[in-house]
Amino acid sequence: MSDVPAVDDLMGKLDFSPTALKSKYLEERDKRIRVDGNDQYIEVSAEFSHYVDDPYAEVTEREPRFDEVEVAIIGGGFGGLLVGARLRESGFEDIRVIEKASDFGGTWYWNRYPGAQCDVEAYCYFPLL
Repeated sequence: MSDVPAVDDLMGKLDFSPTALKSKYLEERDKRIRVDGNDQYIEVSAEFSHYVDDPYAEVTEREPRFDEVEVAIIGGGFGGLLVGARLRESGFEDIRVIEKASDFGGTWYWNRYPGAQCDVEAYCYFPLL
């Protein structure tokens, strides 16, 4: 059983409304949803093809791997690392994270923010603490 109290138990103790906050997040999300969906994106090719290359490391060719693992996680960003950690906590040992970049980090790897401490609410990064 979780030590986290139910939202109903917190309602009188919070200085904000969780329902209003969720509504605001949905409103902001709805502003960004486009009817053209994935069709809004264009193929990164020709003179723009270099944008898919990792600018932070040299390419090292290696033979492909053909082994088997119990769990394969595609992407070594925050979500992939969190899933891997939770699976390990649950007893899975044979886990592989497959990442296109030369290091982990996802958005924080690809987009360097000089001087920035964090680009989202800090609590988003706390699940493993």
